[in-house]
Amino acid sequence: MFKTLVFFFCLSLFLPQNAISKTITHKLGTTKIEKNPKRIVVLEFSFLDALAALEVSPVGVADDKKRERIGKEYTNVIGHDWKSVGTRKAPSLEVIASLKPDLIIGDEKRHASVYQLLSQIAPTIILDSLSGDYQNSLSNFKVVGKALNKSKEAEARIEEHRKKMKQISKVLEGKKSFSMQFGITNQKALWLHGPNSYNGSLLRFLGFKNKMKSGQSKNIAKTSLEQISELNPDVFVLGKYRKDTLVERWSGEVLYKKLNSVKNNRVFNVDANRWTRMRGIIAAELKAKDLVELMAKIK
Repeated sequence: MFKTLVFFFCLSLFLPQNAISKTITHKLGTTKIEKNPKRIVVLEFSFLDALAALEVSPVGVADDKKRERIGKEYTNVIGHDWKSVGTRKAPSLEVIASLKPDLIIGDEKRHASVYQLLSQIAPTIILDSLSGDYQNSLSNFKVVGKALNKSKEAEARIEEHRKKMKQISKVLEGKKSFSMQFGITNQKALWLHGPNSYNGSLLRFLGFKNKMKSGQSKNIAKTSLEQISELNPDVFVLGKYRKDTLVERWSGEVLYKKLNSVKNNRVFNVDANRWTRMRGIIAAELKAKDLVELMAKIK
């Protein structure tokens, strides 16, 4: 009996890594993955970010049927061969199944309701992306790394990321006395990102103050001119979905003209797609670089 146990133990040492199953704990329970996933479908851009950071290409992406939303900072790594599985809100289960994936990664807020159906197609893990903050995205990255049998690579990439962010934080050191507010706007509305949102927490991590109240911190808040004037941030960073936005229409209003950010020419526009849809290690580094360029304009 003892010799038999020794034999199987020794044999296990020589088995290929993809023969060893692993159990991944995620938001909706645990999922057993039998091998190294090769055919991966991601249902949120943050998970695409995670794959790109690990230099892994997906076979399917919920890209909202707009492939151009995935910029060259990602396609330079993952290529262009993925197939669209529809929108992030309502991905096509039929298309996902046709790709014969061996791993699906979904978001708790958007995909919890179809988790059981997704799990019938392939092993599925559900993580908190939309409602998660910056630190949560790093935790998610570790989970993805484990699911892909790339935990060591994930840890190394996180360490590299922390060094980059530390360097950028030092560059921004002289500007951290400013309060900063990020918002997105279209023709009808302005939404502000609270301090515990992904972007809000990233700005907080880099040392900038956010004046939004804690009650507004978990969700992105639709905001009026009166409300933004009460916050009165020193720096206002905007992602615009349209050229002619609500904020442009406010430009003639007295309340808008009195904003510290407006009076001191500290209203900055950034790539709305990058800042509103992308989250993760690569996205955080790109946004931090954007901030360095923007804050260099403040004398």
